[in-house]
Amino acid sequence: MSHTHEFFEELTRRGHEPLLQRVQATIRFEISDVQTDPADRDANTGRDRAASVSRLVAVDHGRLTVSADGGGTTAEATIACSASELQDLVNGRTSAMASLLRGALTVQGDPELVVLAQRLFSRHPAPTPDAAVHTGEGRPS
Repeated sequence: MSHTHEFFEELTRRGHEPLLQRVQATIRFEISDVQTDPADRDANTGRDRAASVSRLVAVDHGRLTVSADGGGTTAEATIACSASELQDLVNGRTSAMASLLRGALTVQGDPELVVLAQRLFSRHPAPTPDAAVHTGEGRPS
């Protein structure tokens, strides 16, 4: 299983993100260059095929729902990056803002959601749901 698929599986298992308690939004993630299963090698070249993955993450007062997305659902923001950039975001080697400034991550729609989405990347979220209230961030519904 690729790191990209692991990330979305982990979000599904997490189910709730306390730091997004005040957020109600949908974010589309478009991840490019995702390595497929080695069994799906290109018959002509013998190399692994790279694919793209699109997932819709719905945040409803902290409750996370992840679904496969064919682009038909309207989202408040679309975040696009490569699979390797997503891995760096998840592992803490870079931040969403740094990726955005470097052009390694693009956003369409509400740019505030990029800042809020940064909380999804952390594998060790902060223990208190009050963090969004103290920083003034969050999109009250």
